[in-house]
Amino acid sequence: MTTPDTPTITRRATRTGVPPLGQYLSEAWRYRTFAVYWSRAEIKSRNFETSLGRLWHFLNPLLFGIIYFIFIGIIAGGGLDNTARLGFIVGNLYAWTYFSTIINTGIGSVHGGGGGVTGQSAIPRVVLPFASTLTAANLFVRSLIAYIPIHILADRGLHWEQLLLPVMVVLTGMFGLGLALLLAVLNVYLRDVSRLVPHFLRLWLYLSPALWGYTRLFDQGLVETIAQLNPMYWGMVAWTFIYGGPLSSERPGLGMALLIFTAWAVATLLIGFFTFISREDEFAVRN
Repeated sequence: MTTPDTPTITRRATRTGVPPLGQYLSEAWRYRTFAVYWSRAEIKSRNFETSLGRLWHFLNPLLFGIIYFIFIGIIAGGGLDNTARLGFIVGNLYAWTYFSTIINTGIGSVHGGGGGVTGQSAIPRVVLPFASTLTAANLFVRSLIAYIPIHILADRGLHWEQLLLPVMVVLTGMFGLGLALLLAVLNVYLRDVSRLVPHFLRLWLYLSPALWGYTRLFDQGLVETIAQLNPMYWGMVAWTFIYGGPLSSERPGLGMALLIFTAWAVATLLIGFFTFISREDEFAVRN
């Protein structure tokens, strides 16, 4: 039942399906506090049924890092006493976990309708993937505490590049959120997308210089050129610089990596956002 004082929320149809941008952003901004509290609830609910609870978010990348370190050490023949390689792999896996968490939880928040919240209200649905991005960022910042002993053990030291850590957190969040919005729309039409995404992300991890140093592709000609078409090539190069300084004084430099990754992040976020809001009215029917 409505009263004369009850606000009426409407969305005018447009030729492209995109609602009036100012109105939509203003409405989404009204729910910023909701997004923050939703993010806090997500963090509290993670693995609450296990004895180690939310520690698993920090343990998973660490354990995978140790496993990858052992196998890479055996295959590459570099031995298992290379602590610098251990720090490199573990640090990059924490960054990758941040990125992949944004995508997986962002898709899930849209598919699940926030546990029915968005189905019963006029909340702009973009708020939930944004809240999931806040959750992933919060957990990643906390995970840096677990990474510090590894960083010290690996003797990666302190570098001026580490001052750009907040920049990379934001850029990775933007890129991940943009992809989450695009894949969430695709998942509405093809429900198998959410099941395929974790496998795709694992393959993407192997194709990005997260477990292997970007310097291995120097002077590889076409292979290096193809590798650089991968947006996360530049993202992981930048993370490599920020964690422990460059592996090489040769190209590409941190400035180039940041510039190219910024272009990818901004473009992906804009495309994902406009695609998402142009299809948002169909979510309630198809979910």
